[in-house]
Amino acid sequence: MRLPLLSLSFLLLASPVLAQDAPPQNGGRARDRGGERGGDRGGNRMFGPMGRSLDSVTEMREQFQPALGRRDVALIRDELGLDETQLTIVETLIDDYDTQFNEASDKAQQAQRDLMRQMFQSFMAGNAREQWQQSFQKIQADLEQMAVEAGGELPPETRRQYFREQMQKMSEEMQKEREASGAAAETRRIASEMVKAAEAWRRERTRLETQIMEGVRSSLQGDQPLRWEGFERFLRREKSLGRGRLSGESVNLFAVIDEAGLTPEQIEAIQPLLNDYEFRLDEALKRRNAFMAQNEVKALKAIQEGDAKSMEQLAERMIDLRNSVRNVHEEFRTLIVAALPPEDAQRVEKAALLAAYGRVYRPTRAERAFEVAMKLEDLTPDQRKAVEELVSLYGIEVQGLNQRIAASIRKSEPDRMKQEAVRASGLLNGASRFFDGPPEDPAEALFEKRGEMTDGYVKRLSAMLTPEQAAKLPQGTGRDDGRRQGPFGSWTIADMPEEVRAGAKTADKDGNGILEGDERREFMRGMRPPDAGGGQGEGGGQGREGRRRDGGGRTPPTS
Repeated sequence: MRLPLLSLSFLLLASPVLAQDAPPQNGGRARDRGGERGGDRGGNRMFGPMGRSLDSVTEMREQFQPALGRRDVALIRDELGLDETQLTIVETLIDDYDTQFNEASDKAQQAQRDLMRQMFQSFMAGNAREQWQQSFQKIQADLEQMAVEAGGELPPETRRQYFREQMQKMSEEMQKEREASGAAAETRRIASEMVKAAEAWRRERTRLETQIMEGVRSSLQGDQPLRWEGFERFLRREKSLGRGRLSGESVNLFAVIDEAGLTPEQIEAIQPLLNDYEFRLDEALKRRNAFMAQNEVKALKAIQEGDAKSMEQLAERMIDLRNSVRNVHEEFRTLIVAALPPEDAQRVEKAALLAAYGRVYRPTRAERAFEVAMKLEDLTPDQRKAVEELVSLYGIEVQGLNQRIAASIRKSEPDRMKQEAVRASGLLNGASRFFDGPPEDPAEALFEKRGEMTDGYVKRLSAMLTPEQAAKLPQGTGRDDGRRQGPFGSWTIADMPEEVRAGAKTADKDGNGILEGDERREFMRGMRPPDAGGGQGEGGGQGREGRRRDGGGRTPPTS
């Protein structure tokens, strides 16, 4: 544990507007075509335990994202068939909306900053700072003494359990002092003001969104209004499909189909399925989005009151709605694959699974090694045949294991997200559930098993090659494949936020698109502020898979 305890209390309360200088944790999120997602608005900078705990029940990451932006003008023109005069009107409307939204958003964010500073001060009142520091120092000293008595390093779980127990004990003692001094009441008062501020911003954001959408619609002429419902469905996918938190929730089968290279005849044959998919997906998105938009205030109230039951109920309903979106993707992926010729079906299914479960289906170290080996110019015919046989064996074995990993993720994620949400209800009252740590991910054991298998195959491959040939294979270990590692949830450069990819590519000495070994350390050193006193570990981050968008190759139906 390298995190000072006085910082821990701050992170427990960290909001998006207080973390705008921190790198976004959501590594795999693609920008939508409107160009707003991934920008520098505060809502895209959720940070710390509070952000992860509320992920399943709120739209806190998106609360400061505008409904439309200047980059959406071309999309609106194309989808609605606007002429030049109408385009000028829409550009003016969006410019006005952008100005109003930014002014209101900046004001709302400043109000949140002020309240969060007040709350932080209420937590650090009196000698709280010194108590946290002394407690943390004592825990560290105790752990060191326990290690000496044990004759070696303590098991990680032993260290974590002792830390949780001591932190909970300290938290309960401080909470009693805060109740007696009135500091706890002050914190709850500030939390109440935060709830009011959040509700006020939600109303204003909704008003501005309704105003701009009605303005654009009123500019339509002739048969253009007939396109409006199709445009709304398209825009809903563009703007909200990426808000998924479950693996597979943000898949876009239109993008998968566009990228699969199907012939016009094949697309025509599955067009009825695509139409059904569009309408079913839109209904699921509308239900999810409507519930999600109302939950931020309810979630903050649950935290304010330490109401674990209410938080659990919110999480259960929200996760059900998220599952409904994911189930639509799963159902229609199966139907579409079944309707295609075998070779095309295999290509579409592979792309859809990669979009849904990127951690599982992105190339492993062994697959990358096979690719390099097959391209070696000095590979003999006998070597090539042996490598091809090894590739076939690995493919069969890894396919079954990948299916098990994906099934494990699908089954465990909802429960893990619910547990995280319930933990958040103890933020202000020191409830023990918050110090329990995040729930375990059962898929990690399967990733570990796959990593060992992958390393075994790479070892067998290396034995087939000359030392010079083997030296060209990817370095690192298969145990890193798919694991939740790195500050952005993944060491794959393509999954990282755009603002850090340049630095990552500089550190990627072998150019394979994945940071491994010394490359990671160089990358982390480059990210560290010049005056930073300590290093940051390689863990953390919450990667998200399958951030896919419409490829623009298909115009939705208008009815």
